[in-house]
Amino acid sequence: MADKTIDIRGLICPYTLLATRDALKSLTTGQVLEVLCDNESAATTTIPNFCQKKGYPFQVSQDGAQSWRLRIEKMD
Repeated sequence: MADKTIDIRGLICPYTLLATRDALKSLTTGQVLEVLCDNESAATTTIPNFCQKKGYPFQVSQDGAQSWRLRIEKMD
């Protein structure tokens, strides 16, 4: 279960990453952010790259033809 969910469907890069980053700032270590996204490059490249650089564990699952759900655990 996620501690916070954001819906960034309809946004394009870099706004997808900025919204995700800002939402993660409001969480504490160990909390999970769920991101609903319809931008393929954000869901499969931009946000995962950000998570890897920050050391945040994440999962990406495709919900439909053009819909993804990302689960990101905030780590410090």
